[in-house]
Amino acid sequence: MSYAQNSDSSPDSLSPREQAILEFYAEGFGDSEIAARLGIGRRAISTLRAGAATKLAGRIASAHPFQIREVVLARSLDFEEI
Repeated sequence: MSYAQNSDSSPDSLSPREQAILEFYAEGFGDSEIAARLGIGRRAISTLRAGAATKLAGRIASAHPFQIREVVLARSLDFEEI
């Protein structure tokens, strides 16, 4: 399984795994299914999900209320392949 390189190294940028996990959640998969697909444990899924949530919360906190949707979607799911 190959992940795209994350060219944005800022602290609030999502890692390729965090991006993949968010995409799987958006498709309706649960923790166990995601863990099996990525070949990692359920505890790792929880840890990565928490990290992504923290980063997205930082983006939301610094955005104007009418721009939250754009801030959350910007760069959060832009990966090439899972």
